[in-house]
Amino acid sequence: MKKILCMAAALALAGTGMAGAFGGIMDTEAGYGYNSAADGIHSAHIEVKPIPKVAVGAEYRHWNNRGNETDVYAKYKIGHFYVGAGNRNYYDRDARMFGLIEGKANVLGPLDAYAGLLVSSEERQYKAGLKLDLVPTAFDIDVNYTYYDRDDVDNEGGVGVGLNYHF
Repeated sequence: MKKILCMAAALALAGTGMAGAFGGIMDTEAGYGYNSAADGIHSAHIEVKPIPKVAVGAEYRHWNNRGNETDVYAKYKIGHFYVGAGNRNYYDRDARMFGLIEGKANVLGPLDAYAGLLVSSEERQYKAGLKLDLVPTAFDIDVNYTYYDRDDVDNEGGVGVGLNYHF
């Protein structure tokens, strides 16, 4: 857990410097999340939008009592949806390429709803949630449900909560 918190803080500080260096043209989000699936999952992520409609990112997940996973991905925005591809390094099997689709819509004022599907040859991951702006254009809180449908292991789902910083 300490590693994840340190990584999230370092990413936030690095991103702040990066945004200043590029004159604020890069929209960046860094965050920490916890999900109750299995014995608990801690995660840290960063996502950068270097140009309009394109996002690249990375996410590190620590499954309590199991191991770590890392995703690296890129996605392209089409209307209210993103389509993309990436690579997931698993803790218990070979890395796999995946495809993804995500959608997001404003529900009311500072509240957004979102859903996503990630598919690889090893799994399908479904996620749906709500994001609430706590401080507009700076912090938001994320509440979600994620279901992991993996081959050769028990399928697991859980409720998650996260805090994200935008810069």
